[in-house]
Amino acid sequence: MLLRGRVLVNFAKVKVTETPKIRIGDAVKLIKERAKAKFDETIDFQLRLNVDPKHGDQNVRGTCMLPGGLGKNVSIAVLTSNELNEVALRAGADFVGQEEILKSIKDGTYKFEKLITTQEMLVHLKPYARLLGTKGLMPNPKAGTLVLPQELTQAIKGAKAGSIEFRVDSGSNLMVPVGKKSFEDKVILMNIKAFSIALNQKRPTSLKGQLIGQARIKTTMGEPVEVDIQSFDQRNKENDLKDLVY
Repeated sequence: MLLRGRVLVNFAKVKVTETPKIRIGDAVKLIKERAKAKFDETIDFQLRLNVDPKHGDQNVRGTCMLPGGLGKNVSIAVLTSNELNEVALRAGADFVGQEEILKSIKDGTYKFEKLITTQEMLVHLKPYARLLGTKGLMPNPKAGTLVLPQELTQAIKGAKAGSIEFRVDSGSNLMVPVGKKSFEDKVILMNIKAFSIALNQKRPTSLKGQLIGQARIKTTMGEPVEVDIQSFDQRNKENDLKDLVY
């Protein structure tokens, strides 16, 4: 799930807790202790990458399956051939049917949060490409939402289980949700470890030096806490999460 509607504020403009660069486990405990909102706040992981997205090979983008999930049931629409509608429903799709989905997009009445499409149906979405793109809904193979028919079941189940999409913005910033305040610390840390692994798999081959320049973690309403990169980066063999199994 790519949360493109949520704004990642500039690192230089955000007030950070007075405790600089603390270990990832301590950071998770701290932001949860400080969370005072009456709702179950989302925990966001914010990164500043040492990349220049203007260069195509440094436009870091990918997907990640969070083992602990996100504590949210994502509503999914599947645009595919009619004979695969039943397959999609069994896999967990919430909306199927070519005419119904396309009409809801055209009218702006759609209720889904993610759109998965098989390749042969992409032509039907071209008239709405700009609209869907601004909402982060346009199917894309890199996001795991434009798939082959034989990949459809896995794509739907993955999206339901906690698959997220990440993409660096024009300012080299990246933000992903890694859980909820109500989650156990271990679950949040497992999600962070899985994301770190997925991120490093998308490391540009042309990049020299460290991929991550700065890292912060925060709850929806809380102030960000700056995190020691070496405490979670899976390229560091002595990171704090190395023995965490999921």
